[in-house]
Amino acid sequence: EDEEGIVEEDLSDYITEGDILYKTLWKPKDCAGPTDDGDDVTMVMEYYGQKEDGTEVEMEHALTTKIGRGQTIRSKGDGLFGMCLGEHRRLVIPQHVLRNKYKQLLPGILDSVNTYLEVEVTRINQMSWHKFESGLLMAMLEPVESEYCSRTVVAGDTLAVEYE
Repeated sequence: EDEEGIVEEDLSDYITEGDILYKTLWKPKDCAGPTDDGDDVTMVMEYYGQKEDGTEVEMEHALTTKIGRGQTIRSKGDGLFGMCLGEHRRLVIPQHVLRNKYKQLLPGILDSVNTYLEVEVTRINQMSWHKFESGLLMAMLEPVESEYCSRTVVAGDTLAVEYE
């Protein structure tokens, strides 16, 4: 690691998709999704950026978009197609792609030769991914219909969780 906080990384275990390299950092055992043409998705993106006062910091931005041809995130070539709900990937974005696309999407992102971007899919259409302070990870595969639910969970409730 040098004084700017940049860590050299072996890119041989990354997958190439178009101009972007990516690797999966974490993926749920059972894949809900994966993202496909026409899906409405929300992704939380973490990157190194610059605030308005010039301070360089780690930043986080939630992006909601549709996936597919003619959209911000295309079907292929962006390193984001085929992700599962809750999946976490690291992308390596070359400078020319960063300037053409991601500078418009991610406020304050730094312009460097290769930019690292960590992405987690938190919503695909009606399915949503939740992380709780306790460490619990939960996928809601269908929205809760109010006619079947007389109240929501509140602090102090005890929940029964079934898992394999």
